[in-house]
Amino acid sequence: MKSSTVDVLIVGGGPAGLAAAIELKKSGIKEVRVIEREKHAGGIPRHSHHPGYGIRDLKRFLSGPNYANRYLAKAVKAGAQISTSTTATDWIDKNTLQLTSPSGLEQVSAKAIVLATGARERGRSARAVAGKRAAGIYTTGSLQQATYLEDLYIGSRALIVGAEHVSFSAVITLHHAKVKTVALICESKKHQSVFGIPFLCSLIYRFKLHTSTKIIEILGDKRVSGVLLEKNGKQWVESVDTIIFTGDWIPDHELARKADIAIDSRYKSPIITTDNQVANSDIYTIGNLNLPIKAADKCALEGKKVAKIIATRLNKVKA
Repeated sequence: MKSSTVDVLIVGGGPAGLAAAIELKKSGIKEVRVIEREKHAGGIPRHSHHPGYGIRDLKRFLSGPNYANRYLAKAVKAGAQISTSTTATDWIDKNTLQLTSPSGLEQVSAKAIVLATGARERGRSARAVAGKRAAGIYTTGSLQQATYLEDLYIGSRALIVGAEHVSFSAVITLHHAKVKTVALICESKKHQSVFGIPFLCSLIYRFKLHTSTKIIEILGDKRVSGVLLEKNGKQWVESVDTIIFTGDWIPDHELARKADIAIDSRYKSPIITTDNQVANSDIYTIGNLNLPIKAADKCALEGKKVAKIIATRLNKVKA
């Protein structure tokens, strides 16, 4: 098995991980390696084609792919090593990870390890929604990949479960896929997005927002044919062939758990210090591994901030 050593190993090549790598290199850290399990680095923005990325960190108004490409280009230019199709599978010790990639198994030791593994939406199975396993069920992430990366047929009429900011992003993606959004539903009494976004989106895309509403059952055998909904004790069927489960985030914390890092009971995120460090270790966590969920630019800014802390520590040791 191949073995190597770097100064800082970053697990996750989204905005937080790439921003951290750029800042570490700028701060004089020589060997910075980013591993990303997908074929391409950039994270969720890579397949999120709506505009609005980069306002806080890059002072630009960019689409997701342009935003992701800028960070990737900056990281490569800075000299960070980017390893895609590479997954951290286990810990050898608190400073060494086992990786797997098309080139085989590898052990990498580092003076500091940064976990930037992000978060994922809870899909249908995690929400225990009744009904058969019919085609036409997505999360926002899988919808965006199917639409923008794979150019697949999605459907014709969609219901979106959730009313978070990402839910309205799904509306835009469905429009690009030529799918009519019939309605958004959420169990809370009001949406969880930015003020004005629901009204503007509903005006443009002509859908209904049903609050205090829950999904009871998905109808259809081979393909979704409808969904049974309930509000204030009243039930009705919405005729749709596509359902998008959005938001209700959970951190991708499996690697953190394997290191026996304590997990917060509310957000299910690693318990860290004010410097984003796991106590009594050289492990740091950044981005949406630390819930509540944050926009991509906030994750990038957090990655930059924590990278400065790590660089200061490592440079002191070197001196």
